[in-house]
Amino acid sequence: MPKPEHPECEVGGGSGSASEPCNAKSIVPGIVRAFLRGDLSRVDSRLPKWLDVLASVGAGECWHKKSSFKSHLFEVYKICKIWGQDDDVCKCALFHSAYSNSYVNLAIFKESTDRSRLREEVGPSTEELIHTFCVVPRHNLIYDDLLARAPSAEELAVLDAAAGGAMSGTALAPPSLRRLIPPEGVTVRHIKTGEPVTVDRLTVARFLVMTMADFCEQLFSWQDAMFENHDGRLSYAGANHGSLWPGACKPGLWHSALSRMGALLRFACTGPDGRPLVPLPPVFEGCTQVVTEADQLAARDAYWSAVSEHSEPAQHDDALRLLRTACWHNPHVAEPHVLLAQIYCQRRQWADAACHADRAVRLLGCWGTSWDKRMPWDAWMAMARVLAHGAVQEVWPATSFGMLNLGLVPGLDEPYEVEEQTSMEGQVADNDSKTQSDREGRVVG
Repeated sequence: MPKPEHPECEVGGGSGSASEPCNAKSIVPGIVRAFLRGDLSRVDSRLPKWLDVLASVGAGECWHKKSSFKSHLFEVYKICKIWGQDDDVCKCALFHSAYSNSYVNLAIFKESTDRSRLREEVGPSTEELIHTFCVVPRHNLIYDDLLARAPSAEELAVLDAAAGGAMSGTALAPPSLRRLIPPEGVTVRHIKTGEPVTVDRLTVARFLVMTMADFCEQLFSWQDAMFENHDGRLSYAGANHGSLWPGACKPGLWHSALSRMGALLRFACTGPDGRPLVPLPPVFEGCTQVVTEADQLAARDAYWSAVSEHSEPAQHDDALRLLRTACWHNPHVAEPHVLLAQIYCQRRQWADAACHADRAVRLLGCWGTSWDKRMPWDAWMAMARVLAHGAVQEVWPATSFGMLNLGLVPGLDEPYEVEEQTSMEGQVADNDSKTQSDREGRVVG
């Protein structure tokens, strides 16, 4: 789908009028609410026990990029669960590096002695998937065998524009994508023994979706600095290993690479009927859109300028311009909408505030993680819901103590059902048009 011509957002999110803005509490799926509440037995009755197993082997004491290893494993599980992946994939996500793998040395279970124990915990099919995930050279599989041979983000964007945004249909996918993975799968080398390992097409699809979840949960500017990801291709080519952790904690430059992985899921990881082999993650409008490296960099830089240099009230006109620019370049991130909703609530522009808050809630619900990792996902989600409620009620604090008093979201006592969430792209797409007050033309900061 081509990007809109201007960085604007229609009042009411496309599903209501200016006088009837969206009510964000109604579009938080049950599975998302269960994770927000920590109601883990509602997610899966076995989950608390599995987390106890991870705690018992010390996963909570091990470091992992922005958190502990246990926290990372749980977060990747959460994302896969929100994305509607099957039971084997979600359980694999929870234990995905348990024997160590080609990226990290975090062998909390010993391959030589603990496979039977893990098999008893998660079942034979899941344990086999975990083991395969840990012994294949995942970087070579994803980058050398797949992404390096697939069209670039720019090429995919050009092809999509030429098709009038119709590449969501498999038949219109580039032949190079549809033929990328042979029907029999891909053969790689075992990372320890060097023996050939055949990864069938379904397993490739599962590893792609887990890699998307794995990367979006952990990546921020520290990895960009360390691997010199200046071009945003996320190729892990640099060697700046002395870059101090955690660094500035800017949002990471990973959307372009993940959007290409999503295109592979849609067009290359398909069955004989042409349908994707795994539920498509709801991000990137159900994996129908790609983000170019140039767009993700422009969006990140505009957003970072807004939050780091234009956060005070006297600077909010510039912040609005920068945040709208960020949304235009990368419409798949929630955090610029949270800040826009704040400014519009302060200015009593309720319809615009409601639109952006609603968009933020929907996007955060799709991702299951935050892009700006200075604050955790649940904090961004809670603030977006507070903003949505304030916009609907047309009430926002005018004092500092009033701001400190914020926090309650509506509907906390309302029951909810936990259902498998396979797609939210329709909800996001319905809200992808732009608001009246933003109709000032495209201004790149």
